[in-house]
This record gives sequence, C-alpha cells and structure tokens, in this order.
Amino acid sequence: MKIHYVPTLLLLGATLLFLLLAAGLLLKGRAVRRSARTFRSRAVHSTATVVAIEAKDLALGSSPDTRYFPRVSFVPAGASEPVEALTLTDVPAPPPGVGDEIEVAYDPEHPERVDARATEGDVEGAGRTWFILALLAALTAAGVAAAWLVLAFVVWTS
Repeated sequence: MKIHYVPTLLLLGATLLFLLLAAGLLLKGRAVRRSARTFRSRAVHSTATVVAIEAKDLALGSSPDTRYFPRVSFVPAGASEPVEALTLTDVPAPPPGVGDEIEVAYDPEHPERVDARATEGDVEGAGRTWFILALLAALTAAGVAAAWLVLAFVVWTS
C-alpha cells in the first residue's frame, strides 16, 4: 500500500480540527447550562408589569415560529427605582398584554437579567444548541476519518 501524504495530512488534520471544534462547542454548552443553574439557584421571584411585547420570528425551514418576549418593569427587593428589562425567555402564546402582570425571576446581583416564570422549569434545555452543534462537528469528524479509511484501504491499495 502506498501512502499519499498530502491527502492523508489534509483529511486527518480536518478530522482533528472538527474534534477540537466539537470539544469547544461541548464546553460552551456546559458553561451555558452551568450559568442557567446558577441563575435559577439565586433568582428572586417577583411580579412585573408588561410594558411592551417584542415578537421574534425564528425560521426553521419554511415555516416561521414566532416567539414573544415581554419587556417588563418591576422594583427589585431593596431598591426604590424600578428596573425595565426584556425577559431572557419567551412566554407561551398568546402573550400577555401591555399592562398585565406576570411572574418573573431576576438575578439580585444583576436585576436586568429577568426570566419569565411561565417557562420556568428544568435547565436541561439550556445549552442544547451548543450540544447539537458539538454532535454535528463530531459526526463530521467521524465522516472525514471514514473517508480517509476508504481512500487508504480501498482506493490506494488497488
């Protein structure tokens, strides 16, 4: 069997780069999940007044998915001035109207970080996009490595 060095270095180098990318994306996903757990553990619950609704369209494929993010105003515990902030999470449709009150959770150290309690629950969804991207990068690395194996054992040995 004759080893072709340039394609071998390119394919195995690409495999290594995709594996490093997958590891980086996995670490980012873990950091996002850890941040969500930390937020949930120290969050303070409050009632806030909706001052506006921002609709954002997320297009996956051909059909857009509209998500509603309330802009709320509330007075944090121990403060005298109200804080106005856009929630980090969306609320289920139909969204609340302007002037309605909703339950929120906020970070006492950074009151502008507000989460709508309507979506409160597990933090298992946090970082999911990063984990999916890491999986795709790892699968791509496996595909590139498999392509090198096919070249090495099928094409180059003939």
